[in-house]
Amino acid sequence: MKKIKQRLLYVISVLVLAVSVTGCMKDLEPIVLTGTWELDTAAVVVRIIYNPSVAAEHPETIKFLEDNITRIRRELMKPNRIVFKLPNITESYYNDVPLPVMGTFIQEGAYFTMKNPLFPTGIAGASDNIRLEFYYDREYLMYILYNLLTENDGPPSVYDRLIDSYYGVGLYKKIN
Repeated sequence: MKKIKQRLLYVISVLVLAVSVTGCMKDLEPIVLTGTWELDTAAVVVRIIYNPSVAAEHPETIKFLEDNITRIRRELMKPNRIVFKLPNITESYYNDVPLPVMGTFIQEGAYFTMKNPLFPTGIAGASDNIRLEFYYDREYLMYILYNLLTENDGPPSVYDRLIDSYYGVGLYKKIN
């Protein structure tokens, strides 16, 4: 009787494992970028990791970054709406520009690169069909930072030494 229970338990275990494995083997839903995406302003993130020794030498740089992080974040809130169209056209809508800024995109699965006049070399992104994220690199964020600097804020070279890691993420939600 004990052997029968063990075999029954073994068979049930194999069946449960087989069902769970086949459930995981379903094809993934294809990622479709086409449609209109609106910015989720609450989900725009800027992350700065700085060198403490440089910060100790130049405490005014940390104060400047603290005072201007909202302005930097606000720069990542552009465009406020993006429309992806087939075959590979984008229209980016900005609050202060009456017409859309035209661009292109290349998609590879869930990942894509969008190019337009603001991002001539492209900006990387990813989507899961519900959300769309743009990944802002150090180069672009330093460009924003340099444009905020005045002659009273120290030279850009100090910020280059200060900032070890600098990136941002902009999140969009599909509205249709």
